[in-house]
Amino acid sequence: MKPIIHITWEYPPFSIGELSNWLYDIIPKLAKYYPLVVVTRGNEDSIIKSNNLTIYRVGSLHKTYPHVLIYAHMLNLDFVRAVSNVIHSNNGALLIHSHDWISSIAAYYVSSYLKCPFLISVYTTEIKRAGRIDSLLKMGIFDIEKKCFKNADIIIVKNEEIKNHLIIDYNIDENKIFFGRNHDEILSIYRRII
Repeated sequence: MKPIIHITWEYPPFSIGELSNWLYDIIPKLAKYYPLVVVTRGNEDSIIKSNNLTIYRVGSLHKTYPHVLIYAHMLNLDFVRAVSNVIHSNNGALLIHSHDWISSIAAYYVSSYLKCPFLISVYTTEIKRAGRIDSLLKMGIFDIEKKCFKNADIIIVKNEEIKNHLIIDYNIDENKIFFGRNHDEILSIYRRII
C-alpha cells in the first residue's frame, strides 16, 4: 500500500513548541492503520523504520540563511528532495499531510504533482502569532499560509477558535475544515478521502 506522507519541520528531537510532542504522540497511533512516512528536518539524511512508520530526516544542503523566508524555501527544496525519494520508493502516496506553514509549501507542490489529496493541520497562523500583519516578513508568511490553505483539499484544526479564525481572516470555506483533535478524528478524515 502507498503511504500517507506527513511533512513537518518540527518532529523530535527538533522541538520549538508543542507541535513536536503532539506529532510524536499522534503519528504512531495513525501508523497502526496506514503506512506512514514522516519527512522532517535533520542534521543529515537518515531513514528510521519501525513497523508501519518511517521517519525520513533530511539534512539541509545549506547551513546558513540570511532570512527566515529564505530558510523556509531552502528547507522546502530539501523536503521535496526527500519526498521524491519516498514517492519513487513507494510508487506514490495516498495523500500528503503537512503540519505547519513552512512544510505546506512542499506539501502543496508534491500533491499537485501527484494529483493526490493535500491536507494541512493548522495549529496557529501568522495573525495569531504576530497579532497583525504589519511588516514584509509577516506579509510573506501570511501570503504563503493563505495560498496553501486555499489549495488544501482539507484543513484540520483542533478547536473552534482556529476554525472561525480561518473562515473570517483567511476566507476559507468552512466545508473543508474538519476537527482533528485525536487520532480517531484524523483517521475518519483519512478514510473520507482515500
